[in-house]
Amino acid sequence: MSFSVDTPLSVIADKSWSEVCMYAREAAVFLDDYAAESLHWHGGCILLYRAGAKSIKELSSFESGNPKDRRCLIIVGKPVDELVVAIVQDVLNNSNFKYCSFVAGCGLGELYNTGTLESELCKIISTKYEDGTTDVINIPIALTCLSPSLFLMPHLQNIPLLIENNYELYVSTIATTLNNIFDHLNVKNELYSVGPLSEAVSNYFSKIQKPKSTEASRINVILIDRIVDMYAVTDFASSCPLDKMNILLNRFPKTCSDIAVINEPLLQDSKYKSVSEQVQVPMCLAPTLKPTPVVEWLLTKNEKNLLTNIRITLTEKLSGPIRKTVSKITPQLLETILSNKQFDSKETMDLKQQVLCICAALKSPNLSKIELAQNIGKLLLQNISTEGDSDILIQVSQLFKTRKDRNLSIEILLCILVQLYSVVDGDFKIFDEHQIDLEAIIGEAFFDDLEYLPEYIIKDLIENNSSKPLTSTVAACQQAAEKLFYILNQIKSSRQHFVKYRKLFVKENPYAPAVYNSFVKQLMEDVCSPMRPNLPVLKTKSDGITDFIKLGFNKIINTVNKHPLDCDHLIVFVIGGISGHEVHSICEATKNCGIRVSVGSTRILSPYESLQSVFKQV
Repeated sequence: MSFSVDTPLSVIADKSWSEVCMYAREAAVFLDDYAAESLHWHGGCILLYRAGAKSIKELSSFESGNPKDRRCLIIVGKPVDELVVAIVQDVLNNSNFKYCSFVAGCGLGELYNTGTLESELCKIISTKYEDGTTDVINIPIALTCLSPSLFLMPHLQNIPLLIENNYELYVSTIATTLNNIFDHLNVKNELYSVGPLSEAVSNYFSKIQKPKSTEASRINVILIDRIVDMYAVTDFASSCPLDKMNILLNRFPKTCSDIAVINEPLLQDSKYKSVSEQVQVPMCLAPTLKPTPVVEWLLTKNEKNLLTNIRITLTEKLSGPIRKTVSKITPQLLETILSNKQFDSKETMDLKQQVLCICAALKSPNLSKIELAQNIGKLLLQNISTEGDSDILIQVSQLFKTRKDRNLSIEILLCILVQLYSVVDGDFKIFDEHQIDLEAIIGEAFFDDLEYLPEYIIKDLIENNSSKPLTSTVAACQQAAEKLFYILNQIKSSRQHFVKYRKLFVKENPYAPAVYNSFVKQLMEDVCSPMRPNLPVLKTKSDGITDFIKLGFNKIINTVNKHPLDCDHLIVFVIGGISGHEVHSICEATKNCGIRVSVGSTRILSPYESLQSVFKQV
């Protein structure tokens, strides 16, 4: 299936899954977690059942088909490697399949091509059936589109945010995924990078990309390392409703993009009794039966406008008299409207589940705690912006000492500390004695609250820095505090080589409050400026000998002389995760740039998930 450069990525993802369904008839279907997450946002399991699938199972060495099944469909949502092939071989050995269709959702990687993989898998089938067949199909189902504005690549969700010169584990996977998408689009491309990981991906991509026709359309990509702005994903005061929901509600199991409230389906379809739990996903944001605009609203509107739009939409679907004016739209009001039986139909069920999720977030018992964290973060930002302020860490030390009185968890305080070190530049003076004192206080706090700490802090930050049992000494917790400040100082220095964008806050005058100004917002405003200012922060790889001559013999990898908007479609891709606030900022900055702009990332991040990613060991 071929696509145009003008085709929205969400349409490409939907059409890709429609193509996958062509292979599902009478088949036992096996998916890995990444393909399952993409399917979750593009029709759900019901899409495959309606296409004729007999069963849907996890791709695992411990799974097999029914003894009577003769056809299987295997869907992989990451580049094919030796582990994937080994698992598929186990499934085929455990089953009695005669025909196998293998969908490579991110391409075949470096180790295999279509012929060699078909041969490997056919060896197993041919031992049971001489006329058995295996087909390997490359369909780009790795794209997981939450809305027309945002797409994710879930198989890249576990990339650590701090990688110390060991990029090889991740660079090839990212570059291979991007290259596979561009091959399907048959477009020329230019990659611009911000940060060392992004630059390594750009260099690797230039080695594996295939030459395109000079008449081909062009897609440009701006790759940005997450670490250059950690404030955006640790901020509790985000104005984006989706960010608030990600903080207050639990993740949908085995996903990095959705949330879930209850485990029972809101609607059961009698036509599919045996798979009723899979027909309708329970109270999450991904629509299954009918697309809705709610996720796009969560990304692009503030809370007040979101609730207004939802109430208008709900009341328009009701027949009979409607109350025209309400002083305040509350979760209770929306739940009352949704209790009407007209919202129990298939046509409205997706809208109902999404609105109930929003209501659950607005009624969360943790809301007051998050609001306190918001106020503390804003206060510290004002203190940072005050010239000559030297006791910012003393204030943070006091917060750790009084955390139990304030009902603040260590996890929340660590997020605030990451905000502090991310929003300033390398020139901001932090006194060593204050940092040493705070380090000791945090080490004690780790030990005192050890039984209440999240598992990732214990595993990635504390246990990784001690060879001794945690219960025998406080030394492990103190070493963890030292490691924490090593990480914080790396975050603080992540933009020190930039000419611009070193500070992430603006203070217009001494009487105005300081306001956070995200890196992507500043960058994209400059990218879309009619003046086209020089953008030395963006690095690019030369296209070839023509550009080599144009740019001079001394610069193959150079600061940008071309411009990211010199294309038909621009993709802004943040490696390491993104917040809803950043998606909104990019959309606002680029809405008048004259070309299609898509925003992508490896996952959606909440403040807590950001901590987990930054502590993750390579």
